Amino acid sequence: MHKEFEQFKDFLESKGLKNTRGRKIILGELEARKNHFNAEDLYSSLTRKGTRVSRPTIYRTLKLLERFRLIERFDIKKNCFYYEPISQKKNHGHLICEQCGKIIDFSSNGVELLKSEVGRDKDFKLDNISIQVFGVCRDCQRASKNKN
Repeated sequence: MHKEFEQFKDFLESKGLKNTRGRKIILGELEARKNHFNAEDLYSSLTRKGTRVSRPTIYRTLKLLERFRLIERFDIKKNCFYYEPISQKKNHGHLICEQCGKIIDFSSNGVELLKSEVGRDKDFKLDNISIQVFGVCRDCQRASKNKN
Protein backbone atom coordinates (compact mmCIF):
# COMPACT_ATOMS: atom_id res chain seq x y z
CA MET A 1 0.00 0.00 0.00
CA HIS A 2 3.06 2.23 0.27
CA LYS A 3 2.92 3.03 -3.46
CA GLU A 4 -0.72 4.17 -3.09
CA PHE A 5 0.24 6.48 -0.24
CA GLU A 6 2.94 8.08 -2.36
CA GLN A 7 0.34 8.62 -5.08
CA PHE A 8 -1.99 10.09 -2.47
CA LYS A 9 0.67 12.65 -1.55
CA ASP A 10 0.91 13.59 -5.24
CA PHE A 11 -2.89 13.83 -5.39
CA LEU A 12 -2.91 16.23 -2.43
CA GLU A 13 -0.28 18.40 -4.07
CA SER A 14 -2.21 18.47 -7.36
CA LYS A 15 -5.26 19.78 -5.48
CA GLY A 16 -3.23 22.38 -3.62
CA LEU A 17 -3.58 20.51 -0.33
CA LYS A 18 -0.82 19.83 2.15
CA ASN A 19 0.30 16.48 3.45
CA THR A 20 -0.10 17.56 7.07
CA ARG A 21 1.19 15.80 10.17
CA GLY A 22 -2.39 14.64 10.93
CA ARG A 23 -2.83 13.11 7.48
CA LYS A 24 0.51 11.33 7.75
CA ILE A 25 -0.49 9.87 11.12
CA ILE A 26 -3.83 8.70 9.74
CA LEU A 27 -2.17 7.13 6.69
CA GLY A 28 0.29 5.31 8.94
CA GLU A 29 -2.53 3.99 11.10
CA LEU A 30 -4.49 2.80 8.08
CA GLU A 31 -1.46 1.06 6.63
CA ALA A 32 -1.26 -1.07 9.78
CA ARG A 33 -4.98 -1.90 9.88
CA LYS A 34 -6.32 -5.22 8.67
CA ASN A 35 -9.95 -4.82 9.69
CA HIS A 36 -13.00 -2.67 9.05
CA PHE A 37 -13.16 0.56 10.99
CA ASN A 38 -15.17 3.71 11.44
CA ALA A 39 -13.97 7.23 12.15
CA GLU A 40 -14.53 6.83 15.91
CA ASP A 41 -12.52 3.57 15.96
CA LEU A 42 -9.69 5.42 14.28
CA TYR A 43 -9.92 8.35 16.69
CA SER A 44 -9.99 6.04 19.74
CA SER A 45 -7.03 4.03 18.49
CA LEU A 46 -4.94 7.13 17.93
CA THR A 47 -5.95 8.59 21.32
CA ARG A 48 -4.98 5.34 23.13
CA LYS A 49 -1.57 5.60 21.50
CA GLY A 50 -1.22 9.16 22.78
CA THR A 51 -1.40 10.60 19.28
CA ARG A 52 -3.41 13.76 18.90
CA VAL A 53 -5.43 14.10 15.71
CA SER A 54 -8.73 15.94 15.76
CA ARG A 55 -11.98 14.32 14.73
CA PRO A 56 -12.53 16.87 11.94
CA THR A 57 -9.09 16.00 10.52
CA ILE A 58 -9.98 12.31 10.60
CA TYR A 59 -13.32 12.85 8.85
CA ARG A 60 -11.83 15.15 6.20
CA THR A 61 -8.94 12.76 5.56
CA LEU A 62 -11.27 9.77 5.24
CA LYS A 63 -13.28 11.69 2.62
CA LEU A 64 -10.10 12.43 0.69
CA LEU A 65 -8.94 8.80 0.91
CA GLU A 66 -12.32 7.66 -0.32
CA ARG A 67 -12.22 10.16 -3.18
CA PHE A 68 -8.76 8.90 -4.13
CA ARG A 69 -10.10 5.30 -3.89
CA LEU A 70 -7.70 4.10 -1.21
CA ILE A 71 -10.60 3.18 1.05
CA GLU A 72 -14.18 2.16 0.46
CA ARG A 73 -17.04 3.36 2.63
CA PHE A 74 -20.05 1.23 3.39
CA ASP A 75 -23.16 1.68 5.50
CA ILE A 76 -24.11 -1.02 8.00
CA LYS A 77 -27.31 0.74 9.10
CA LYS A 78 -25.92 1.63 12.53
CA ASN A 79 -25.84 5.41 12.03
CA CYS A 80 -22.20 5.48 10.97
CA PHE A 81 -20.10 4.51 8.00
CA TYR A 82 -17.42 1.86 8.05
CA TYR A 83 -14.35 1.75 5.85
CA GLU A 84 -11.88 -0.75 4.55
CA PRO A 85 -8.77 -0.34 2.44
CA ILE A 86 -9.46 -1.02 -1.25
CA SER A 87 -6.25 -3.07 -1.35
CA GLN A 88 -7.94 -5.63 0.94
CA LYS A 89 -11.18 -5.76 -1.02
CA LYS A 90 -10.40 -8.56 -3.52
CA ASN A 91 -13.95 -9.50 -4.57
CA HIS A 92 -15.53 -10.26 -1.27
CA GLY A 93 -18.73 -9.33 0.46
CA HIS A 94 -19.78 -8.47 3.97
CA LEU A 95 -22.10 -10.33 6.32
CA ILE A 96 -23.44 -7.67 8.68
CA CYS A 97 -25.16 -8.56 11.95
CA GLU A 98 -28.23 -6.40 12.44
CA GLN A 99 -28.08 -6.92 16.21
CA CYS A 100 -24.46 -6.29 17.21
CA GLY A 101 -23.08 -4.67 14.03
CA LYS A 102 -20.32 -7.26 13.56
CA ILE A 103 -18.90 -7.33 10.03
CA ILE A 104 -17.70 -10.65 8.64
CA ASP A 105 -15.94 -10.83 5.29
CA PHE A 106 -16.86 -13.64 2.95
CA SER A 107 -15.58 -14.64 -0.43
CA SER A 108 -17.04 -16.91 -3.02
CA ASN A 109 -16.38 -17.76 -6.61
CA GLY A 110 -19.96 -16.63 -7.08
CA VAL A 111 -18.95 -13.01 -6.45
CA GLU A 112 -16.57 -13.04 -9.41
CA LEU A 113 -19.11 -14.94 -11.54
CA LEU A 114 -21.82 -12.42 -10.66
CA LYS A 115 -19.52 -9.54 -11.57
CA SER A 116 -18.68 -11.16 -14.91
CA GLU A 117 -22.27 -12.14 -15.72
CA VAL A 118 -23.82 -8.78 -14.86
CA GLY A 119 -21.17 -6.89 -16.80
CA ARG A 120 -21.56 -9.08 -19.84
CA ASP A 121 -25.39 -9.12 -19.79
CA LYS A 122 -25.68 -5.36 -19.43
CA ASP A 123 -22.65 -4.51 -21.60
CA PHE A 124 -21.19 -2.69 -18.61
CA LYS A 125 -17.56 -2.65 -17.51
CA LEU A 126 -17.59 -3.22 -13.76
CA ASP A 127 -14.65 -1.89 -11.77
CA ASN A 128 -15.82 -3.00 -8.39
CA ILE A 129 -18.66 -4.92 -6.78
CA SER A 130 -19.93 -4.47 -3.26
CA ILE A 131 -22.16 -7.04 -1.60
CA GLN A 132 -23.67 -6.55 1.83
CA VAL A 133 -25.80 -9.27 3.39
CA PHE A 134 -27.74 -8.42 6.54
CA GLY A 135 -28.78 -10.97 9.13
CA VAL A 136 -27.90 -12.25 12.60
CA CYS A 137 -24.44 -13.59 13.50
CA ARG A 138 -23.79 -16.88 15.30
CA ASP A 139 -23.00 -15.16 18.63
CA CYS A 140 -26.25 -13.18 18.63
CA GLN A 141 -28.22 -16.29 17.62
CA ARG A 142 -26.71 -18.20 20.56
CA ALA A 143 -27.38 -15.32 22.96
CA SER A 144 -31.00 -15.21 21.80
CA LYS A 145 -31.41 -18.97 22.34
CA ASN A 146 -29.91 -18.71 25.84
CA LYS A 147 -32.46 -16.04 26.81
CA ASN A 148 -35.37 -18.34 25.92
